[in-house]
Amino acid sequence: MVGMNIWWYVGTGFLLGWVISTLTEWLWFRGRRAAVGPVVQPSSGSLPINRQPAAYPAPDYQPYGVSAPGSGQPSAASGNRPDPLSDIRGIGDVYEQRLYEAGIFTWHELGQVDVDTLRAVTKALPTSHPESWIEQARQLAAENGRIGATYTGPVPSDLTRIPGIDQVFEQELVRAGIVTFAQLAQTTAPELAAIIPAHRLDDAIDFPAWIREARELQAKG
Repeated sequence: MVGMNIWWYVGTGFLLGWVISTLTEWLWFRGRRAAVGPVVQPSSGSLPINRQPAAYPAPDYQPYGVSAPGSGQPSAASGNRPDPLSDIRGIGDVYEQRLYEAGIFTWHELGQVDVDTLRAVTKALPTSHPESWIEQARQLAAENGRIGATYTGPVPSDLTRIPGIDQVFEQELVRAGIVTFAQLAQTTAPELAAIIPAHRLDDAIDFPAWIREARELQAKG
């Protein structure tokens, strides 16, 4: 009799535990559904849900293109601009300028050139590795949406020769279509202020000095 009572208590305990566990799971699941909300299935006539990520936010300034008759200036909107080839490891300002003078202006264009040609046009040192330049150029073109990009404007000048213009400012000018000393010499200070993002403006930036220096460098050829 005692043994039967023990088994009765054991069975009752298991049953009670099962009921509590089931009730707890049901309450948890119900709470989850309430938090998430009802699942709405789109109707057959509704438009498909766009799961593409939002586009990258537009810059907080509008590039300003300076037009000059007969200057051969590229259009910033069309993407007809040179790329900073010096972003490639192993290519400095000197090699970059030699590539520009050889008609190689963009990462895409550099990625199509063979190693021997790159050595010849840059007069690369024996320790240089043009094969890595090609691979880097193709990667930069892919990462920056420049696959197939070409440039048909004048040979770019090294605008960083002008005091106060670093590589970042140079690229701002290039995106606005100013790639040569001659083009920069034809701009005005307000035009340059419109090109450089407002949050980067500094009292130390002397736009008139940029223009004067560009005119001097243009005169020196």
